[in-house]
Amino acid sequence: MNEITFCKVFGINPRNRILEFFLEMRDLDFSIGDIAKETELNRATTYNAMEELIKEGYIILSRKVSGGQLYKLNKEKKEVKILIESFNLILGKIVKAYEKKKVYA
Repeated sequence: MNEITFCKVFGINPRNRILEFFLEMRDLDFSIGDIAKETELNRATTYNAMEELIKEGYIILSRKVSGGQLYKLNKEKKEVKILIESFNLILGKIVKAYEKKKVYA
């Protein structure tokens, strides 16, 4: 059985890969370089998608460290709250599917 992931539900594209990453790690902040590495996107694609997400308010600047900027999910935005709920529902389905496949010894 195929796993259900955020990107499979909402579409596989750089923007959604970045959103999925932030939803998974929603309490942490990251540099654009880290985001590119973790999502396996090139830096230019990551910068372009991040610019869009920042402009729309999904991602916000959290702090500046040693000349670099760190970003985090804007959990105060209404649409982000809905995405978090959706992501949690998707995770719940994955857990249920895993529990059905689990063999007890």
